Amino acid sequence: MAKWADYLISGVWFLEDENHKHVSHVNLHLDNDSKVGSGKKTAKEDVIALIEKGNTVKTIRWIYQSRLWDQGALVDVYHLNRKNYLRTVPDASESDNLDNMLPMDNLAP
Repeated sequence: MAKWADYLISGVWFLEDENHKHVSHVNLHLDNDSKVGSGKKTAKEDVIALIEKGNTVKTIRWIYQSRLWDQGALVDVYHLNRKNYLRTVPDASESDNLDNMLPMDNLAP
């Protein structure tokens, strides 16, 4: 596996307030060139800081049939009304968008 990005996201924790759902934390992995590092629960703000420092972040999905990770979409920062959000670069695929990543909300911290 060639390096896909500096960091990889395999799952998300969501926060709902005022009828809006947004990412609060992600399961963030270091891309070690030849393998995906262990995931760690990481706050959205920390991921935004990594991206703003020039690091690349992509989504990944585990493919059970092949027992391999699959590269997903590039993640960037979206600024709206003085708030920062994580989002994937729009494309034709829904499966690699943050809304469709593995939900981690029911896992213990």
